[in-house]
Amino acid sequence: MPDEIRFCTPNGPYWFLSPLALFPIKMIVDGQSFIFPSVEHYYQAMKFYASDPRFNAILALKNPDDARLLTKTPEYKVNRRKNFDNDKFDIMERALRARYEQNPDAAKMLKSTGDAILVKSCPVCYKCGFGIGSGTNRIGKILMDIRENLQK
Repeated sequence: MPDEIRFCTPNGPYWFLSPLALFPIKMIVDGQSFIFPSVEHYYQAMKFYASDPRFNAILALKNPDDARLLTKTPEYKVNRRKNFDNDKFDIMERALRARYEQNPDAAKMLKSTGDAILVKSCPVCYKCGFGIGSGTNRIGKILMDIRENLQK
């Protein structure tokens, strides 16, 4: 087992750690139950209220990267959920925790990383990942915490 595992590359050996990996999660949003194909779908949809047509448009997409890219378009940058920017890290953590609670196969895969340091190594993601030599690696730290809890 490597001492450090970097993940970001689609179809790479550790892609399953990415928020874009397809492990469905069931989440309650605005009092309603939804099944999201990935953590990324949930994270992007949470920029909007469940009653907003953009929420359902994100939910209907098959590819999680398409969901991410859609929210970068001008019509998806306005009238977002109040406080999303303040809550976005909690939203991501809640979704990651749900992934491993709800998907035994995903939990088994995460545990298989042993004690390796997990680093979301993506050149464009500095807030949740590591970026090119900088960043907080927030997602990697959350995954290591989840893994520790699973191993107990």
